[in-house]
Amino acid sequence: MKIGRAVVFALLCSLVAAPAQAQIAIAPPWPAEVTVPFSHHLKFTSSINGESYTLLIQVPSIAPPPPGGYPVIYVLDGDQFFGTASDINLAGAGRTAVVVAIGHGLLEDMAVVAQYAGRKAGDNSPIGPADIGQATNALRFHDLALPVAPAHRAPAWTGLTPDSVGGLDDFLRVIETEIKPKVAALVHINPADSALFGHSIGGLAVLRALFTEPTAFRTFIAASPSIWWDANSVLADENNFDKAVESGRASPRVLITVGAEEPDKLDPPQAFLDSLPPDRKSDVIAYVKMAGSWEGMISGARNLAGRLGKLHGGSNYKVEFVSFPGERHETVPPAALSRGMHFALETQP
Repeated sequence: MKIGRAVVFALLCSLVAAPAQAQIAIAPPWPAEVTVPFSHHLKFTSSINGESYTLLIQVPSIAPPPPGGYPVIYVLDGDQFFGTASDINLAGAGRTAVVVAIGHGLLEDMAVVAQYAGRKAGDNSPIGPADIGQATNALRFHDLALPVAPAHRAPAWTGLTPDSVGGLDDFLRVIETEIKPKVAALVHINPADSALFGHSIGGLAVLRALFTEPTAFRTFIAASPSIWWDANSVLADENNFDKAVESGRASPRVLITVGAEEPDKLDPPQAFLDSLPPDRKSDVIAYVKMAGSWEGMISGARNLAGRLGKLHGGSNYKVEFVSFPGERHETVPPAALSRGMHFALETQP
């Protein structure tokens, strides 16, 4: 579950507090009766941003590593997507790969959930889905979002304050300088054959990495990227990326996807607005009005892919855009992840 309602994509998910509902008691430890085949579990605290991370890593057990090492797929929102990514990998996404899902272990540790769900001291009521949703979004927007200009900030009651968002550049450094070496120490991988996948605000993170670190990964998979965040500020580095590609300094493979049924512009249903308290309803309406000139979810992704596809890059440079029929923002990740992993593994470097 995410903060807000499923009918409104990520921006309103960040603006609207989770609806009241009965708490579901989950006794410690978290249930762990099923395991993912050939997987490893690695926890560490970053020396860069002080956050604790959990890496869920699926290592091939049948095919030996090729001479240069296995290709590797780094998956953002790893707590949510590890099972899907590992199933796709086992089913034969292409060449045998290592899957590295980057998360915070929220389904393992109730203390972490309670900390990031904003619980008050002394609140010992059972952990429930609303707490998991609050904690998930707090950590996602801290790691995966760019800083926000004062004029574009969400209302304070959302919890998206200046000090709770904007840690994306530090998070990308965590991947590059801490996570990649840990994975390389565990299994023989090919550093020149890696991919980064992210959905929604994670897709924004992928675009930030693409534009600022275009040689950090061979393949960049941005699913339903939140280009609109902070009035399209992620596009500020697009021109520098263009120069890197056309000069031959970078030749990444880029896949940008969306669900064909995603709302292109913010248009919350009237029933949804009417369910909010008056002050929050006015806040959401004001934010929607301000965001009217920002990139739409579908048009922004399609237009960006079109621009990148027109660049004259090296022989390895490739850009694709896919719109999945019948898929909404909240249903499209499995399709995007499957297509993305096939895209990353279809050819060798």
